[in-house]
This record gives sequence, C-alpha cells and structure tokens, in this order.
Amino acid sequence: MRLSYIIFLFLSVCLYQKAKASQLVYFTDSSGLVIDSCTYNANEFNETVFDNRPNPILQLVKKQRKKNKKVMAAILAFPFPFGIVGLHRIYLGTAPHVPIVYIGTFGGVLGILPFIDFCVIVLDKDFERYMNNDKIFMWVK
Repeated sequence: MRLSYIIFLFLSVCLYQKAKASQLVYFTDSSGLVIDSCTYNANEFNETVFDNRPNPILQLVKKQRKKNKKVMAAILAFPFPFGIVGLHRIYLGTAPHVPIVYIGTFGGVLGILPFIDFCVIVLDKDFERYMNNDKIFMWVK
C-alpha cells in the first residue's frame, strides 16, 4: 500500500514538473477576446508573467453574464407587471426611495416611467451606468 502511494506521488510530481516546463500565453485585444496564443518554456521567462494571463473561458462567462443581466433588467423594466413597482431598479441596485416613488406614482403616470426605462435599457450600449444609479430618472446624466 505504501509503495503504491509513493509511486503515485512520484508520478504526480513528474507530471506537474512537465506541465510547469511549458506554459501557454494568451494575447487579447482591447475588448478582451483572445486573438493568439503561444507556448513558452518556463526557463526562458519569469513565472510571474504567466500568473496574470487571461482565462478565455472566464472572459466569455463574464461577457455572457453581463448580457444576461441586461436582458433580465429589460424584462423586469417592462411596465406590466414588474416595471410599475420598480423591480428592475431593485435588480440593478438603487436607493430605497426609488421603488417607493415608482409604486406611489403607479410607475410614473400609469407606466410611462418604466416604459422609458425599458427602451433605454434595450437600446443603450453603455449598460454599466444604470447599475447602482440612485436617480429617479436613471437615464439623465
């Protein structure tokens, strides 16, 4: 039993050293998409360079999550049934008084305010500025 454990440990260390000997480096463009990759030996370069390389799968997941958040906010912003109570603003993060204003005015005179929010969320490319926005009219700069 001990012999098999020692052999397993030896093989694990050998495989780790082999994997450590050559590293894959990713080159990305400004939007974070991987454009090229190549393999370098660890002996040629400093190991700290490889610790900061981007993970292409993680980048795709983050991009998809951002897109899903925009779609979910747009669905919640549609005036009936969720937009009138300001559920999309709660989802995006806002001050506690904003949903109270939405409820008190029935969504800004029967759903006009959430309809404008819906159109702005769907049509605007810069979605980040609506997150954690404490203004009643979230599209006003």
